[in-house]
Amino acid sequence: MNQLAELFDEGKLKNVLFDMVEEYKSSHKNLEVTVLKQPYKLEGERITFLLNGEIQQDIFNKNRPEVLNTLRRKLNNYNISIAAQIQEDAVPDGQKLYTSTDKLNYLLEKHGALRELQKKFGLETDF
Repeated sequence: MNQLAELFDEGKLKNVLFDMVEEYKSSHKNLEVTVLKQPYKLEGERITFLLNGEIQQDIFNKNRPEVLNTLRRKLNNYNISIAAQIQEDAVPDGQKLYTSTDKLNYLLEKHGALRELQKKFGLETDF
C-alpha cells in the first residue's frame, strides 16, 4: 500500500500545479487559474494556498474537490490535504491607510502601472 503515499517535493508539486494551470487556461477557467497561481506553503503532505480575499476563497472552496483529487492522482499520494488561508497584502507596520488618498498613494507606489492609468484616463484623487 506504500504506492498510495509516494513522496513528493516542492519541485514535483510546482510541475503538477503548472500543468493544472495550463489545463484550466485552455478551458478558460481564468478565476481558477488565479487561485492556483497564488503562493502556497507546503508542510509535509499539507498544501496551504495563501489567497488574497474572500472571492478567491469562494473559488477555492468550489474547486477544492477537483483540485485535491487531481493533486492526489498526479502526485500518487492520497494523504495530501489542501487548505486556504486569506493573507491580505501586508501594509508596513505603523502605516495605516485611513483616507482614500493614502490608499491610492500606497497602491501607486506598489503598482507603477496604476499611475499610467490615472494619467491616461484623467482620474482625480479627490473622491
